[in-house]
Amino acid sequence: MFKNYFIVALRNLQRHKGYSLINILGLAIGLACCITIFLFVRDELRYDTFHANADRIYRIQNTSFSDGHQRAMASTPPAFGPTMKTVFPEVQHQVRLFDLRQQLVTYEDKKYFEKGFLLADSTIFDVFSLPLALGNPREALNGPNNLVISEAIARKYFGKENPLNKELTLGGSNKMRVTGVLKDLPSYSHLKINALGSLGFLKVWGVPASRLESWGWQMTYTYVLLPKGYQAAQLEAKLPAFLKQYAEPELDGGRYEARLQPLRDVHLRSVGLEFDIAQTGDIRYVYAFSAIALFALLIACFNFMNLSTARSAQRAKEVGLRKVIGADRAQLVGQFLGESVILALIALVASLVLVALALPAFNAWSGKNLSLGVALQPLGIAALLGVAVVVGLLAGSYPAFFLSAFRPVRVMKGDLGLGGKGSYSLRQVLVVMQFVVSTALIIATGIVFNQLRYIQQKNLGFAKEQLVFLPMRTDEMQQNYKAVRQELLRNPNVTAATAGYGVPGGAHAGDGINLPGRADQYSINMYLVEHNYIPTMGMEMVAGRNFSESFGTDEEEAFILNETAVKDLGWGKPADALGREIYWDKWVGKTEADTIKRGRVIGVVKDFHFKSFHQKIEPLVLHIFPAAFNEFVVRIRPENTAATLGFLEQKWAKLAPNWPFDYKFLDDEFAKLYEAEVTFGRLFGVFTGLSIFVACLGLFGLASFTAQQRTKEIGVRKVLGASVGSIVALLSRDFLKLVGVAFLLAAPLAWYFMGQWLQNFVYRVDMSWWVFAAAGLLALGIALFTISFQSIRAALTNPVKSLRSE
Repeated sequence: MFKNYFIVALRNLQRHKGYSLINILGLAIGLACCITIFLFVRDELRYDTFHANADRIYRIQNTSFSDGHQRAMASTPPAFGPTMKTVFPEVQHQVRLFDLRQQLVTYEDKKYFEKGFLLADSTIFDVFSLPLALGNPREALNGPNNLVISEAIARKYFGKENPLNKELTLGGSNKMRVTGVLKDLPSYSHLKINALGSLGFLKVWGVPASRLESWGWQMTYTYVLLPKGYQAAQLEAKLPAFLKQYAEPELDGGRYEARLQPLRDVHLRSVGLEFDIAQTGDIRYVYAFSAIALFALLIACFNFMNLSTARSAQRAKEVGLRKVIGADRAQLVGQFLGESVILALIALVASLVLVALALPAFNAWSGKNLSLGVALQPLGIAALLGVAVVVGLLAGSYPAFFLSAFRPVRVMKGDLGLGGKGSYSLRQVLVVMQFVVSTALIIATGIVFNQLRYIQQKNLGFAKEQLVFLPMRTDEMQQNYKAVRQELLRNPNVTAATAGYGVPGGAHAGDGINLPGRADQYSINMYLVEHNYIPTMGMEMVAGRNFSESFGTDEEEAFILNETAVKDLGWGKPADALGREIYWDKWVGKTEADTIKRGRVIGVVKDFHFKSFHQKIEPLVLHIFPAAFNEFVVRIRPENTAATLGFLEQKWAKLAPNWPFDYKFLDDEFAKLYEAEVTFGRLFGVFTGLSIFVACLGLFGLASFTAQQRTKEIGVRKVLGASVGSIVALLSRDFLKLVGVAFLLAAPLAWYFMGQWLQNFVYRVDMSWWVFAAAGLLALGIALFTISFQSIRAALTNPVKSLRSE
């Protein structure tokens, strides 16, 4: 019996190639979307699960409160971890990490800039599962100049040689001895480690010992290991009193709040945290893509139902004949479900081919390195086969019961009984559901791209185009920055040049300033810049004046605030801030008195965005402080960019011959702030397009069914003189009503969920009515195009054929 079902199913597939192709294609696309998104979601959810104690490791997440400002940060003061270990016996181990950011690494004639060089306490091997291929983890980080490198770095610099006890040079002058080789970590680790050095290296690097014991310098990342079975909430409840006792005495009126973030949450639940150690994901995108996968699969199943019932007339006599010769309904249901499962299995194979073809592009867009390997393992194959069978049964259930219910006597007379209100209504509901999802996705895609365009086009308060940043790599470059600037300005393609420490969208200082009449410090962002920084950046003064070399006291006594700082301090209008006194402890000086810089506000700069649009513009102060300069800022003409960069490279070779030429364009760096949103938009657009295509297949199926159901009516109308256009309008009208209903349901859903997404941005677009209107018109246009094919075909059918049986 089952052999017969299989043979009949294959014959039907072969006999109706067009129908079979459409059905298989719809299911294959739905399954391909599911498989691709499954691979993506699986990769996101398994971050950091490879650590043996992953469920016992927590990162300290710190929120600072000062002057009415709240800042949630992934970084913590260096005193946090050791003090917790001393005070709380339940903290079995703690480890602090410090990110060295980009470092020049030299070995013999090899010189490369490397990222992922971290400093850590030696307890890092007690907290995390970081196996060493070479070296002893108990001794590897005992010295300040010890260095554990990854296998990838070992191969890059030493080839097949044993790297132990060899020296790498960091930053041009710091000799580091290789004491271990770390096995390469999986890609699903939030810590991207190319090398580990001792936290004691910070002292060698020149960081004052007082900072390494400070509660005010938030530059380390702290992780703790708790006992097995211990509830983290118990320790979290003790933290307010702990911080009040140990941290607040140093914070000049500020305070901290801390929570324990589970290690497994770090990658997906760290949105909004400042100074994170790595680029993180977003659990909301995981939910969004999972929903798209589910919807795509459901739409594909609905399509199968509609296309199968649309073919009911072609299978009716077969059903009637089988019933006449003794087949019962259960056998017919089994036959049709078997055909559905066979179709689903064929679609599964096709979907795997589609996924294999699409993964390279998907990886390029998403920054992942996904492969089908996990899906082709025994467990994966079993799961895929199970999904295919379930999809086949689900998609084939309604057509199977619908077709098996045909009455043989009526069927053999040509009366298929297709006018049943319930079955037709169900198919209408299925189409509405498909287009609710598709239209909502169209609206969402429009809003996502509208926000991205807003980000790209909004006035940031400075001109980010054609700005090149060149890091200062030697003390000579920093000490002679004015001479270097003048040398660069000799090129006519260089229109302006300056120096400083503070890059919009990048790193800058953060410190406290003292004001007359206030006992506590005022926390503020700080740009340490040269005299001509503001005009070079294309910023605008709204009150007072810019720094000037004509005023000899500016370097010591002049401060410029942004508009937000003036408002936050309650100083009224920008002009009212001029002449106000400011004291700043610059941390550098032979005596305590030398460290204090006293000055006055000489100007107010118009607010500009120096962080992403996820965050509001914060108070900022600009001050001249050459000792902190770490970058040149060069504005170049758009013409002859390559030649200008060549000129800069030649100058660089003379100024820093031991350092590779390194530069960044500011607009590229700013774009990196929104990489997650751009990736989300691209992938969202792709899956939206696929969902619309699959939904159109379903609409095509219902149009085919309706045209078949109304064949005789169309014949009579044509005999009575109806035109092709009037018949097309007749057949299209009901479908367009369904799409209209779908739009009315989709619009509020999209409005709600996209409103939630836009809350991630402090500066965002409004959800304009035209986005919804355009999405509705696009959905109607797509539906009309899909329906027209079947409508025109039915309208052109010879009425003699339609009415022959009458």
